[in-house]
Amino acid sequence: MLAAAAPTTAAADFAGYDGSNPFDCTIQDVGFGTDYPQPDADPFCVEFDKTRQNVTELGLVDFLAQEPTRVAAASNKCFYWQTDHWRGSIVQSDGRTETYGYDGSYFFDKARGAGGAHVENFRLLGQSGDPTTVPGFPDEWRPFFGKGRGGVMETGRVQAEPRCVDMAESKPVYRPVAAPRRCRLGGGRVGRGIGGIAVRVRRARVRREVGAPTRETPRSVRYCLEGGGTLSAAFRARGDRRRVALVKVDDPAFRYRALSPGVPVKRARRTMKRERVRRRRDGGRLLIARGKRRTLVAMARGGRVRFVAVAPARVSLSTLGRDLRALR
Repeated sequence: MLAAAAPTTAAADFAGYDGSNPFDCTIQDVGFGTDYPQPDADPFCVEFDKTRQNVTELGLVDFLAQEPTRVAAASNKCFYWQTDHWRGSIVQSDGRTETYGYDGSYFFDKARGAGGAHVENFRLLGQSGDPTTVPGFPDEWRPFFGKGRGGVMETGRVQAEPRCVDMAESKPVYRPVAAPRRCRLGGGRVGRGIGGIAVRVRRARVRREVGAPTRETPRSVRYCLEGGGTLSAAFRARGDRRRVALVKVDDPAFRYRALSPGVPVKRARRTMKRERVRRRRDGGRLLIARGKRRTLVAMARGGRVRFVAVAPARVSLSTLGRDLRALR
């Protein structure tokens, strides 16, 4: 990444790097693909799943075919952070055939001429290994790595890029040191939407009115809430013009009458009159009550409501299930 960022200069300075994200950004979780919800974002922060690098199902071929697209998406950015999860195997479903695996985090910063890489859970043939044994591992990085893990950050090897310096001075780019991500205040009424996100509004409007999400995928956005809860929305299709199909919350501060996350199931059923019950594979139950303007959903497990959601009035049960799975 550093080599592609700018012309090389003098000697570099090295320091340990723990893999944390230095930028104030939304993490775009695109799974196995490259369908970025916000491809023009800068800082550009992404998460990939690279655990299908198998031989028998040609997963390794698919992985290699997509890598040029991933590199192209990052190369013109000023500020880039990536986390990914690697696993190579002969047979995907047989853990005994694993050849390598690790979790990685990497960044480059063209305003400061810096970059870094961090690995965790480094394995070879199913056994914890030392990353420094990989052929071509830089000698100057060795003090920062050990068995199974390690990370290093470089500064000074590449020149800062003027346009990126200007960008860093004109807008918030960096996350304050040791500061947690800013989460939204919880609390509100569950109606035709939750927490300012209404069913059927467009994705672009959600970002404009509610702000940048904590994490997003091609089909969903998620906001952290103070106290540890989450507010999330699913979209039936992709792109900023697509509309909200379902809104879900697990914070007890949001309620519809006597119904809120955390209340006993008996209380929820008294509030949700004429509800329909659908059992889930994980042992939970979906309580579904249809109204004229929206469908109210509560998921119950262990005698209590775990989350509350709203969807369009005429949504089918199969579609409702797909929308809920998009928020897992």
